Amino acid sequence: MPSPPARRRRPARLAALVVGLFVLAQSGSGRQPGLAPAPAAPPLPIPGLVPGQPEPAKNGEADVPEYTLGECIAIALERQPTLRAARSSQAASGAGLQALDNIGRLGQLVAKDLPVRKEQAQRGATAVAADVQKTHNEIVHDVTRLYYTAVYARQVGLIAEDVVAQVELMTKIGKQLLDAGTLKMTRAKLNVMEIGLEDARRLLRTAQQGERKAYGALRELMAVQETAVRFRVKDRELPIMVSNIPLSEELVVEQALCRRPELALTAAGADAFRLEVYAQSAVRFKKTVPTLATGGDIKAREVPGTVRELGGQYKPGAIMPEMPPQLVGNQADRVARAMHYSQRADAVYEKVRNLVRLEAENAFFEYELAAKNVTGGQLKFNSGKSLMVSVREAADNPNAEREQLVRGYVEAARAQSDYVEAVWQYLLTLAHLERVTAGGVRPDFPGR
Repeated sequence: MPSPPARRRRPARLAALVVGLFVLAQSGSGRQPGLAPAPAAPPLPIPGLVPGQPEPAKNGEADVPEYTLGECIAIALERQPTLRAARSSQAASGAGLQALDNIGRLGQLVAKDLPVRKEQAQRGATAVAADVQKTHNEIVHDVTRLYYTAVYARQVGLIAEDVVAQVELMTKIGKQLLDAGTLKMTRAKLNVMEIGLEDARRLLRTAQQGERKAYGALRELMAVQETAVRFRVKDRELPIMVSNIPLSEELVVEQALCRRPELALTAAGADAFRLEVYAQSAVRFKKTVPTLATGGDIKAREVPGTVRELGGQYKPGAIMPEMPPQLVGNQADRVARAMHYSQRADAVYEKVRNLVRLEAENAFFEYELAAKNVTGGQLKFNSGKSLMVSVREAADNPNAEREQLVRGYVEAARAQSDYVEAVWQYLLTLAHLERVTAGGVRPDFPGR
């Protein structure tokens, strides 16, 4: 049987291990020479924010601090317990590796598999470092998503507030005309106006609730629920993101396969499982030998199941590695069983790689669709503004059909809110691309 240094590695898994080692080096005190990250795609530039006047502070909000996106991300990365827990696991993994290194030659005489266990511990350190990077990337994505969700809800709420105020005024005039017995106003027409008013109020309530929920989730992510500090997001309107760098499906997939820490994690796990074969072969006369599952750092992560909706979404799930805490039998039987578990770990890596590719492809398709929706939504937004101007000009005309004015105003507001939603969805797809490519595609969001 060949010694561990002489074993061959699959090229794709070796590349993922190199990325994992780079992540591990970056998380330490210095960068290891010769381990360079995958080339990053150029950033997406921003020409500026949506034109508009800053929103005046409401009563009691003048002293409330405002945080930019970058400040919210920094607070979350500092305070989020999930990331602290991952870093603690990384520190524990490092301590375990150091403990193995402190065992001298005498220990190797007692434990013949000690050199292999040290190599497995190194793979565990790589896996834990990749897990820390994965958690970091997810926090950045989640903060970005919730930040712009709060901005979106606030912006839609302002549109809805204006609509409610205007429609309430028109409905009040309609009631006065009906009470005065004007022939141009009937109960049916007034009912149409009241229905439009309720639609506008419903839009306002939905926006207000969405803003509160976004702030609540953002506070949890930033771990500031228990503090007395209240804050607001600094942006008042969603930024217009324009890319001068053409993105392609091939670029997104390449960046994902080169940079995703999940691949480094599973590659390190597959290598540790293959080392188990050598560890079992090193122990000849024992009938029961512990495995890496007893105290190793290659642990089973949460694995989502396959989603199959009839006529709807299909999302394939991952598979989990398997390894009992100990293997029993003679040397040949234990080695044979360890080889089967190693082959399963290889299949786990292949499955994760396929899922990363699929996620990258879908992320690009969503980005393409969102970009086209923004272009179409701009036409609706302009038409909606023009319609609002026409309605306001016609509101002073006593011969105007009031219910038609209400309908037109509500439709104009809906066109504007649809455009704001399209911009919001586009920003979410950009944040999703950044997470999927692990920073290979990095949008230049303002304030970050």
